[in-house]
Amino acid sequence: MPFKLPNQRKVPVFKKQLEDGVVAEANNDGTIYVNSNANIDRETYNRAIKHEMKHMEDMEIGKADYGDEWVMWNGDIFFRKEVNGEKVIDGPNGRWPEGHPNHPWEAEAIEAEDE
Repeated sequence: MPFKLPNQRKVPVFKKQLEDGVVAEANNDGTIYVNSNANIDRETYNRAIKHEMKHMEDMEIGKADYGDEWVMWNGDIFFRKEVNGEKVIDGPNGRWPEGHPNHPWEAEAIEAEDE
C-alpha cells in the first residue's frame, strides 16, 4: 500500500523479513519495508509508517542520508560501528544503538508518529 509524502509522491511499502525487533525501515531508494515476521496491530503499523515517512521526507530534502557504514544528518557524517556485538552510531549526541531516540533523526521521526 503506497503512502504519499508531502510533495504528493507515492512511497511504495513492501513486506520483507527484517532483523528481529525492527518493525519497519525507510530506504534511500524511495521505498519502505515492513517486517513480514512482525505481528503488529493497525495502530503500530500506522505509527511505523509515519515514523519511516519522516525519514523519507528528511532524505528527500537532503537533511538525512545513509550508507552501510555511515549516517548523514544536517550535512555531518556519523559512522556506524559494532561494539561488543551491538550496532551503534557515533552520532551528534554520543554513541547510541541504531534506532535509539537520542539520535536526533530518530527523535524527529518518533515525534512524527503522533502527527
